[in-house]
Amino acid sequence: MQKEKIALIALVIIVIAALSVFVTAVNTDIFENLFKEKLTIAEGDCADVNYIGRYASNNTVFDSSYNSTANKTGGTPLKVFVSYNQTATSPKSGYTAGMIKGFMDGIIGMKEGQTKIIGPIPPEDAYGANKFGVGAIFTSQYFAFGMNQTVEVTNYTSENLSVRWIQMENLGNFTMPQLVINNLQSTNETEMVIYPPPYYIWENCTQITNITDTTVTVNTTPTKSTNLSDVVKDVRYGEKQMLIFPNVTTASWDDTTITVFCSPIVDQNYTFQTTGYTGMVNITIHVNTIIGDIINVTVTNDQSPEPSYLDVYKVLTFNRTFTLPRIYKDIPAMYISYFYGEDIKKAGYSLEPLAGETLLFEVTIETVYKTAQETS
Repeated sequence: MQKEKIALIALVIIVIAALSVFVTAVNTDIFENLFKEKLTIAEGDCADVNYIGRYASNNTVFDSSYNSTANKTGGTPLKVFVSYNQTATSPKSGYTAGMIKGFMDGIIGMKEGQTKIIGPIPPEDAYGANKFGVGAIFTSQYFAFGMNQTVEVTNYTSENLSVRWIQMENLGNFTMPQLVINNLQSTNETEMVIYPPPYYIWENCTQITNITDTTVTVNTTPTKSTNLSDVVKDVRYGEKQMLIFPNVTTASWDDTTITVFCSPIVDQNYTFQTTGYTGMVNITIHVNTIIGDIINVTVTNDQSPEPSYLDVYKVLTFNRTFTLPRIYKDIPAMYISYFYGEDIKKAGYSLEPLAGETLLFEVTIETVYKTAQETS
């Protein structure tokens, strides 16, 4: 009996030894993974993170990295660069910052392989406390370009935005805008924007004279009749275009109208600078002919060899009064963030659909990359 017990023990030792050799030969990572220390996320690291996002109010899922949320299978982990600077560049290719503060707060300190619930995350640490919508008030110069207007949102959907100009009663003297949006749904420039009379030639010379529910009437009194500009200036009124040349453009007016008269010298070159995509651009305008009310010019610049030819008006006459719209309707969604996003943000609102919501995230840290140590 004793001999059989000894033989059995010897057999077990042999089997264990054989298995050990086999496992080591096949996959040495098994033992390494059993005993190595789990990496912990710190700011500046990168991580692969699976997540399920839920509304704290009713536990409904609004987003997930899994294809099957119920089974937590499929999908692709989120590649996170752990940084509170949402525009920071990751040291590891394919990883980005941009997650909300509450999410970052929650994953910092988690270990590789760990799963936990982050939250409830309050709106101010998520996508913003104030969701942009009807009743929101903000100020922008991109309704009447060049003029600050405070507006109130009257309609806002995923497709378009409508606003109403408010708080203009105490505006005082102001500079008239160069163009006013009209119908941004159109693809025709003449329908997209309105070019009002060029009152902006004279700064802070326009006043509001009447306000209705839908319109604002203004009146302009010019302050000078000569030396209207030190440089060549392009002005438009409706479909008419004029170039104001220095020292050769004058203005006159009566109680109802203003007339601007331009008399440049034929064969004269007029030069000025403007800002281009790559810096300052030197522009030369050569006066070719003046026939009747039309001045023909050649326009060249130092960044493009091809000249352009332009017919502009010699005389512009327009009323001293003009009616601006108070209502800007059906601005397409594609323009909202581009034109008004920063102004909306400055007013304390968020365009995010999840703004105003308290959130929960169930997260699993799949892999941690200690990029914070690599760059320190």
